[in-house]
Formats: sequence, C-alpha cells, structure tokens
Amino acid sequence: MEMLNQAGPECLQCEEGCSKSRPPGCPHPCVLPCHPGECPPCVQMLRIKCHCKITSLYVECRKMTTADINEKNLLSCCKNQCPKELPCGHRCKEMCHPGECPFNCNQKVKLRCPCKRIKKELQCNKVRENQISIECDTTCKEMKRKASEIKEAEAKAALEEEKRRQQAELEAFENRLKGRRKKNKKRDEVAVELTLWQKYKYYLLPACAVVVVVFAWYIAHGVD
Repeated sequence: MEMLNQAGPECLQCEEGCSKSRPPGCPHPCVLPCHPGECPPCVQMLRIKCHCKITSLYVECRKMTTADINEKNLLSCCKNQCPKELPCGHRCKEMCHPGECPFNCNQKVKLRCPCKRIKKELQCNKVRENQISIECDTTCKEMKRKASEIKEAEAKAALEEEKRRQQAELEAFENRLKGRRKKNKKRDEVAVELTLWQKYKYYLLPACAVVVVVFAWYIAHGVD
C-alpha cells in the first residue's frame, strides 16, 4: 500500500495549482502547487464592512473562516459608537453591533410640570414609557392664581382705558361739530344782512339823498 501512495522515480512532478476545496467563506486559492495533505491556513486579508456599514476592516481570512458567530461579531466591530438613531430621537449608546439597536435609552431628558416651573432630569426610556410624571405643587397653583388675577386686572385696566379714549374722541367730535354750527350761523347772518342791503339799496340811496338835502337846507335857512 505504501508503494501505491509514493511516486516512482520516473513520475513527473505535477505543475498544476492546488485544486482542493477551500474552507467555507474563503475566496482565496491555496498558495501551494499541487500537494499532498491539508492546505495551510489562509493568511490573506479580507476587507469587510463593520456592523455600522461605515468603516472598512481588514481581517485575516483564517480568523474569519474559523470563527464562531460571536467571534465573527467581534471581528466585524469597529469599536466606535453606533451611529443609528433610536425611535426617541437620541443616538444609540452601544458600541458598533449587529442587528437592531436595543431600545433602552438611558440618556437624561428634561421633564417639566404642566406650568413649566418644576424641572427634573430623568431617563429617556422611563419618560417614554410614562413611568414618571411631574405634577404641579402648591407653589405652582398659587403662582397660577396670582398670574390669573394680574391678567384679569390688566384686562380690566385696558377696557377702562379704551372707554376713556372713546369718550375723549366723542367729546372732541361734539366740540368740532358745535364750532362748525356757530360758524355756519354767523355766515348765515352775514348773508341775510347782505341780502337786505342788496335788495333795498336802490330805494334807500335816493331816500338818504333826499334826507341829506333837506337837512342841509334846514341848516342853511335856520342859520339865516
């Protein structure tokens, strides 16, 4: 049997490349020519994308092809923070990882009471799950009552001011109207006087002339 597995002195050496099947996941051919036994481990570099699909990583082929699922996840991790955005709007805090991001956002968010006076910082996931709420205290209620009173007082003052303004405008309008009536009355009286003179001036002028002549004659004869 040993004689059958050994090449004779007259056999030529095979010059073909190794055609043995490669390990699953290895795209590289064996670097040795045709040879007996197992192929040596592949030491060529694989270029792969990290879980984030942003960074290119270079890993020895033999490490990737012989690794289990957990080891492959580690080899494909770029060690940077995951750039994905969570449903809450915050960035994932986990290191580069496969699959969906774990929705457990521990980032601090500000939560206020309904009147916005009380403010606290709480974990985002607890706020989104409605596990925590902040209610107004007695101070908030008292401040709200005072603010309501001030608002009502301001509204009342504004209403009174508007009434005074309207009254002042009404009085000014009435005064202008009275002044206009007086001017019209004087103009009418002057017009009446002018109309009487113009109407009777042709009769009044001769009469006045006669009176003047008689008065002059009387003075002249009275003196004599």
